[in-house]
Amino acid sequence: MMNRSLLQCGYLALILSWAMVLPDKVMADGLADFRSALKQLQSTDPIALDVQFKLFGRSGEHDELIEREGLINHRLEDGAGGLRATYSPELIALLHEEEQAKIIDENVKNSALNAVGEFNFWEWREVLYPAAQMELVLERYNFVGETMDVFGERPTRLLTFSLPQEKIDKEFRKYVKKYHNHLQVWIDDKGVPLASQLTEEGSGRIFIVIGFTVKNAIRTEYQQQGQRLVAVLRELKSESSGATMQSHRHFIVQAKAIQ
Repeated sequence: MMNRSLLQCGYLALILSWAMVLPDKVMADGLADFRSALKQLQSTDPIALDVQFKLFGRSGEHDELIEREGLINHRLEDGAGGLRATYSPELIALLHEEEQAKIIDENVKNSALNAVGEFNFWEWREVLYPAAQMELVLERYNFVGETMDVFGERPTRLLTFSLPQEKIDKEFRKYVKKYHNHLQVWIDDKGVPLASQLTEEGSGRIFIVIGFTVKNAIRTEYQQQGQRLVAVLRELKSESSGATMQSHRHFIVQAKAIQ
């Protein structure tokens, strides 16, 4: 307990010392800087990323959950011709082998087949166009406040947002009784996002008798490439339950720009 208290005191002292020495620009309006940076980080300059997608999950009846794992490597490219996802000859051959194996044994565990259907456009855009996606987020979320914080041993500003229950998808909203959605974004002194963390929890009832719960957490780290922002790490953990069914989903996306 004493060691932890000393660490907390040291952390607080570090934050206070930064507050005293950082220039006035750092202490300016973080939300305005964030919005301005997002508009400047949507360059259409060509970019290519090598991306690895790992999937872990289990779902089914409470007493009989089916395990699923997956791993694929992609190349994502964006340029004048639009978005292109490249499937290597090795990956195509592996997918064919796994399909053949599944014909013989439908319960065979496969890796690439499990992952290839999960990593699609909805995830590609989070990797290639995070600035545009965050602009959409700002249209729905309420700004809560700004504090000083640390990310990667560097002083940052932490912006906090919340999503009102009336702003969630209408098909989901009509069943939800309790809901909480909290978003944090770490930005540098120019407003450029370094990382974000989203947490979502909800519960409700369908057809009066079927209760359900959902819990999601998404952690993302960003990197600036010229005048473009890309996500170099994206991790999602999702849990849901209802009636006799459960689902646990966990995936990790790692991306590296090709120079």
